[in-house]
Amino acid sequence: MVSKNTILTEKRLTDIEDIIVSSGKIVTADDIHKALGRKYSKFALKKRVYELKVKGWLIPLRRGLYFISDISSRGFVNISPFVIAGAFCKDSYVSLDSALSHYGLFEQMLRTIPSVTGFKSKKYVFQKNTYRYLKIDKKLYFGFKTENIEGYYIKIAELEKVVLDYLYFKNDTYSIDLLFEKLQKAKDRIDFNKLFAYARKFPEATKRKLGFILDALEIDTEELHKEVGVKGYSKLTPSSKKFNAKWRLYYEDRFTGQISA
Repeated sequence: MVSKNTILTEKRLTDIEDIIVSSGKIVTADDIHKALGRKYSKFALKKRVYELKVKGWLIPLRRGLYFISDISSRGFVNISPFVIAGAFCKDSYVSLDSALSHYGLFEQMLRTIPSVTGFKSKKYVFQKNTYRYLKIDKKLYFGFKTENIEGYYIKIAELEKVVLDYLYFKNDTYSIDLLFEKLQKAKDRIDFNKLFAYARKFPEATKRKLGFILDALEIDTEELHKEVGVKGYSKLTPSSKKFNAKWRLYYEDRFTGQISA
């Protein structure tokens, strides 16, 4: 990380203030040009941006995207990872473990911040955190809300959509166990009518896995079961071998004890 020179000339301070007033503290190269383009020639502006980067006032998040630092942070980005996630990819919403953390259901410190996008999967690494963007079918890019975090409007999955995103993207034993555990804690907070309405739009495998898990939690799944076909089958995890006829789903035998508990 760049070591910051905390001394600002009046001119530098004015430039930084102009950028923040124009576009906030996370800015693109175009934002900087919009704020300062009338004051400097193209060459002078390029030189000014370089100088602010070297001095640690403009911290690159990725090429052409910057965080404007301040004296207290001394070159480190003291801003929510959710804000950075939204800055890296505006056409995305925070989901999975990150969203569970937002709802107070995930206690561990996250080094990977997963988000969902309708476009190409990608990832960025910044300050030891990995920002991962998972591609979802564009017809399933819904079920999020906008919240104000530190003055930025960030898209975060609704709790019902987090559940479905988990089952859509994850099929390993750890993730299924984790989701089961979190649903046990949060089932009183979930709008099951909304969950079933959202689930109708998802692939058959997702609906089957959801129904199987909700049955284990003694949630009424009659309405959801009407949406599931009677042909084919799915697997809860790759090693699933035991068959559940209601949901036409193979599951691991180890889940039997968990389900009957």
